[in-house]
Amino acid sequence: MTLKELGIKHKTIEEMLVTTISLNLKERKKLYTVLDELTKNIPRENIMGPPFCIFQFVTSIKEGFDVEVGLPVAQAVEIGRIKTRILPEMEVLSLVHKGPVEELKETYGKLYGCASEHGLISDEFCREVYLESNDPDGDEIELQFVLHNWNELLGRNLERVLGEEGRRKAMQGSDKLTLESTVDERFHWVKRVMERLDKLADEGQKYDIISSCAHVFPGGQIEKLKSVYEKERTKTDDPLKAVDAVIEFMGEDPGWGERPLRKGNVIYSTKQPRDPKGYKNAKSESEKRRSYCFCPLMRNHLDEDMSIIFCYCGAGWCRQQWEGAIGKPVRIEVVKSVLKGDDVCQFAIHLPEDIESS
Repeated sequence: MTLKELGIKHKTIEEMLVTTISLNLKERKKLYTVLDELTKNIPRENIMGPPFCIFQFVTSIKEGFDVEVGLPVAQAVEIGRIKTRILPEMEVLSLVHKGPVEELKETYGKLYGCASEHGLISDEFCREVYLESNDPDGDEIELQFVLHNWNELLGRNLERVLGEEGRRKAMQGSDKLTLESTVDERFHWVKRVMERLDKLADEGQKYDIISSCAHVFPGGQIEKLKSVYEKERTKTDDPLKAVDAVIEFMGEDPGWGERPLRKGNVIYSTKQPRDPKGYKNAKSESEKRRSYCFCPLMRNHLDEDMSIIFCYCGAGWCRQQWEGAIGKPVRIEVVKSVLKGDDVCQFAIHLPEDIESS
């Protein structure tokens, strides 16, 4: 079925000024209370649209939801925990849920299932818009799958590193891809791009281009790493001890997955499986690797000779973490990958030689 037949719309949400409250929401029904707090503190004439809630997927919160509840406004409001910021423009797939909130999971499954079937990926949050005024349990809730436009990022980074001609050569055929393209069509196009890029660029350029296309790691989480690193650096002249403090924090905080391991100036980071249960109970190596892989584009094409440089996209996840933490460039090596037949994906983060001067 097409997106239209499923009731899914593709649209761009324009940049807007929003007043929000960020919190750990223990229960969904408590959204009422938060929205009530917002509306009581914002003059009606200042409210420019329906309320919304952003749910973060990558979070340090162990129970409940990591959310930002907000309203579009004409003017800033700063009272207590109520803050104002610019919500950036975003491209979304939108599906309106009509009916009891208890059935919301089914609508989410329809939206995210369709995106996965088409090889479309999201950034690490979703957004709900409450179309019935202030009622988060109302009959109409717009669910928004926030698109991570990988192709656009790829084109932009190709041009940045290789120039307009390099971008043109590598991106041949991109005009034939649409949101309705199948995951197979998307895979084969990306495979041809990687093959062309292998001939057009050196290893450093390929790493820079592809790792810059990775999912956007939540800025709030990166700020935590930076804070830990900088706090430890004020105590010691040894930056590697500060790196160890970051690793220790990652091991204790639930927002990071597997704890990294440092050996000298190299940090080894191994991903956890996408589907831990499927990975554990897999009856074959190929099934195990499919359960491990996070990429909807690759999951069912692991043995079809995709260039290993595609894994620099996954490396970009680690790149954002560590460059954000220490404030200097890092180089990341793909040590293991399900794309190469391994049963895990492991990256080696090479810290800069001049980290001593940080």
